[in-house]
Amino acid sequence: MIEDIKTFFWFLFRGPKFYSTLFALIFTKFRPIKDSEKHIEIAKKWCKENCGSAEDCLRDIGIPSSDLMIQEAFTQEYKSKISNIIDSSDSDFGGPGHINLIYTICEKLSIKHVIETGVAYGWSSAAILNSIHKRNGSLISIDMPMLKQTDYDLIGIAVASNLRNYWNLKREPDRYGLPRAINSISDGVEMVHYDSDKSYYGRKWSQEIIWKCLKKGGIFISDDIEDNTAFMEFVTSKNLKFSVVEFENKYVGVIKKL
Repeated sequence: MIEDIKTFFWFLFRGPKFYSTLFALIFTKFRPIKDSEKHIEIAKKWCKENCGSAEDCLRDIGIPSSDLMIQEAFTQEYKSKISNIIDSSDSDFGGPGHINLIYTICEKLSIKHVIETGVAYGWSSAAILNSIHKRNGSLISIDMPMLKQTDYDLIGIAVASNLRNYWNLKREPDRYGLPRAINSISDGVEMVHYDSDKSYYGRKWSQEIIWKCLKKGGIFISDDIEDNTAFMEFVTSKNLKFSVVEFENKYVGVIKKL
């Protein structure tokens, strides 16, 4: 209860941008059934049953069979350099996710305009930027300050200085920042990488507006879809063709908008 009160005031004191997220958290707190262990098990079982390889995923989104090799997003030297900086911190913002798959999709489909939610150390941001800067593309990242964490200077640390001109980092909650990011891309959004609010109702809200904003041929990548049944319900209800890829005992969902 004390931690809940602290969280309430943390959001309250950060101003109106954060109020819609606060109300969503309160709603989720009192309706936790969709994030229960039962629903997690259902989601994990579904992910396992539908899981394929990264190469299968690339084939499903239209990459030619002769070009299915997964590419490295970073050199080993660069990964070691950034990892050493991260390891010196007491904070833990989480792992990098399937950055090579993200990078490869951007490369193979010549993606230019991307939105992502959730930045942390910026591994996925950097993977996207490493590709789209070659085409003078742009990435808008939405990242709400993390509760109970320090070392905020490490947010986006993986993004090299020469790529930051192609990057717009908005330190806002999804419910405020995501619609504004969508509206700011006049040419249409070609890819969205979702890695922020993993709750059932957070996904239910975001999936609909993400899908609506994607242009034809656009790619929706959603991390940690085993956390609840929101992604499963989304693709089932819309009868969408999708791919599920396992990475470090978690699952990534990928959909191409046809």
